[in-house]
Amino acid sequence: MDSYEKFYNEYFKILKKYKKNPTDLSILADYTNYVGKLVDVNNDFDKWDGSLNDVELKYYLKLQSRILKKLSELE
Repeated sequence: MDSYEKFYNEYFKILKKYKKNPTDLSILADYTNYVGKLVDVNNDFDKWDGSLNDVELKYYLKLQSRILKKLSELE
């Protein structure tokens, strides 16, 4: 789950950089590198196999809350 949050933190960093300067071509390289990490995050999710215990589920929901909060702050 930590890799999932790290993945989204990187996404928000790229979006903020884009919002600050949409003509910055280095964003394309950042994004390309970012998308390459998608396979790793998906593999981590596959390891969960859809079954979380109560502690994991609580942590996951808190993590989702943090991600959604950061997303809402981009507006």
